Amino acid sequence: MINDRIHKLIRVLDMNPTSFSDSLSVSVTVIFNIIKGRRSKPSFDLILKILQAYDKLNAEWLIKGEGSMWNDDIVTSQEIAPTHVNLQARIRELFVRMRLAQPESHEVLELEELVTFLMDESIEQKNKLILLNERQEGMLDVLREKLKLKV
Repeated sequence: MINDRIHKLIRVLDMNPTSFSDSLSVSVTVIFNIIKGRRSKPSFDLILKILQAYDKLNAEWLIKGEGSMWNDDIVTSQEIAPTHVNLQARIRELFVRMRLAQPESHEVLELEELVTFLMDESIEQKNKLILLNERQEGMLDVLREKLKLKV
């Protein structure tokens, strides 16, 4: 059901209903009604806002539950995040300020290298989890079909 896919999208984006609604400029009540099942289906306008805000999202997956969640095989968290949420840019800006304040500090450079490595590793792990989750969903769909189970 599309409501479940929207709920899954929010989890994959590592967001909560409030931050997700903010990214779409819609009321948080609308999102809560959808993910809690209080409303049968999201409006066309909401689906359009989701697809515009997250342009890497596969429309067929969102609407019909077919295919993979993302249009590309592997997407980075930076690519799927809405434009106003960019943690990496904020961290880079902080390091620029730290280097200006302490140009001779080897500790700042060392810390920057470590944080950059950890952010890259985090993105890689998140991509792996997204792919594993999609494969698991695909395998469950096949099993449901073979066992003639209804969702």
